[in-house]
Amino acid sequence: MRKKLSIYILMLVIGFTLLFLAIFLDLPEKVMWALLAIAVILNLTSAIAAMRIGLQEMKPGKR
Repeated sequence: MRKKLSIYILMLVIGFTLLFLAIFLDLPEKVMWALLAIAVILNLTSAIAAMRIGLQEMKPGKR
């Protein structure tokens, strides 16, 4: 479980970095939109997966 969480956190960091680069660098429009799309996909996927892992850890029956 911890290995999956570290992968999702890495995906979140990569997505944030791509988002930062797409917004603040002067890139061609196609490259900017491609970076934004990849960043959104990575951030959404990792955030949803991390929330699901957190919810599984918080279940009352699991110890």
